[in-house]
Amino acid sequence: MSAQIIEFPMNRVRPAQQAVRTPGHYRSRSSARPATSTSVRPMAFVKAILGWTLIAVVSAGLLLGVGKTLQPAEASSTVTSSTATTFEYVTIMRGDSLWSIAEEYAPNRDPRDYIAEIVALNNLTDSVVDAGMRIALPVN
Repeated sequence: MSAQIIEFPMNRVRPAQQAVRTPGHYRSRSSARPATSTSVRPMAFVKAILGWTLIAVVSAGLLLGVGKTLQPAEASSTVTSSTATTFEYVTIMRGDSLWSIAEEYAPNRDPRDYIAEIVALNNLTDSVVDAGMRIALPVN
């Protein structure tokens, strides 16, 4: 591909016009104002009031919204029987695993379900336990 050269006709280009100012054009600002004593713009005043009111309302809403999310959690004093779980603490000994504990403490239940309850109750990331750990076992 080759580049094309675009030529503009110079006879159509107008020269820049010079601004012609007359001596009367250089007036001070004070003489350019109307002769009234107060130059209050009511619409500008109303817009400013409405703008600041809107900013204040939005700011207050954000602050109150953030304040509610930062409140500390409070424990509920009412416990329903479906959420109440009784448990006992057991210290893990050398050679113990959650599977052996599940077979020992819940022999008539599926060990996988019991292990899942142990993991959920103790907030464990996986089913690996170390000797010396103290964990809670659900008793149902």
